[in-house]
Amino acid sequence: MSTYRGIQGFSVQNLTADPSVAVDGQLWYNNATYAFKILNEFATGAWSTGGNLVGTAKSELAGAGTQTAGLAFGGSIPPHTNETEEYDGSTWTAGGNLGTARSQHAGAGTQTAGLAFGGNPPPTGSNVTEEYDGSTWSPGGNLGTARRNLAGAGIQTAGLAFGGNDPAINATEEYDGTSWTAGGNLGTARFRLAGAGTQTAGLAFGGDPPSDQAKTEEYDGSAWTTGGNLNTAREFLAGAGTQTAGLAFGGTPPTTAATEKYDGTSWTTVGSMNTARQRLAGAGIQTTALGFGGSTDPSTRTTATEEFNSPGFTINTLTTT
Repeated sequence: MSTYRGIQGFSVQNLTADPSVAVDGQLWYNNATYAFKILNEFATGAWSTGGNLVGTAKSELAGAGTQTAGLAFGGSIPPHTNETEEYDGSTWTAGGNLGTARSQHAGAGTQTAGLAFGGNPPPTGSNVTEEYDGSTWSPGGNLGTARRNLAGAGIQTAGLAFGGNDPAINATEEYDGTSWTAGGNLGTARFRLAGAGTQTAGLAFGGDPPSDQAKTEEYDGSAWTTGGNLNTAREFLAGAGTQTAGLAFGGTPPTTAATEKYDGTSWTTVGSMNTARQRLAGAGIQTTALGFGGSTDPSTRTTATEEFNSPGFTINTLTTT
């Protein structure tokens, strides 16, 4: 009779807890749960549960930073909030409040050099910009065009704002750390869209009106050109990553957990979020992204945070007889 040691050349590990680091196909025995476990890896990526936002459940917030140094700010409770939170890879903690409470705004930058711009109030939106230094928000230069339901990309000293309002506009602006100047217009005017990338290599995808919910455009620092369409047409979605390695997740209608990655030409469907949601925020890069907040329906807000990793993995319990 063959044994595992005889086939593999080593014995099954006997552990008191599941390992924090493992490889695809690794087998072990968890003597705390009295079960054999195996790790299965998925090259397409997978979402896992992160630490919940510690502030009030909110939607229509903005995000910036990375999976291990994230930033969440503003949003709708309702009313609009000025709450800011910082993520360390497992836990959110309170940061310095925005000077202007807002929702339906956009964000860019990092946890210690963040940028917030636009947002409510309706009907034309706000032109207010704020800069974050890791503890405090301070005023920045106003947008040339007041707007809400816009998208953003880039960093604090080289930001990009595009689209927004209701009805939709196509205006694009570039920030140099002090002031905004006009950039090349989007090919398709839209709002409730998502963005990723940098000021000279931006990515715009999804949005409203309904005929444009699958559209993608790429920015080269002066002009937008058409990219590959999303597989799941949507608005009120979130984005992360770069122009050649983007990530789109969540959105509506209907409220979805769908996730797609972009390679600079086309979108590919990957592992779905655990909680379908719309009006959420995102941060990070394509292989290590962060999704947080939002609504599971138009009126039910959430504090849930999820982390996307590609490749992703699951730990499965083996049944023995």
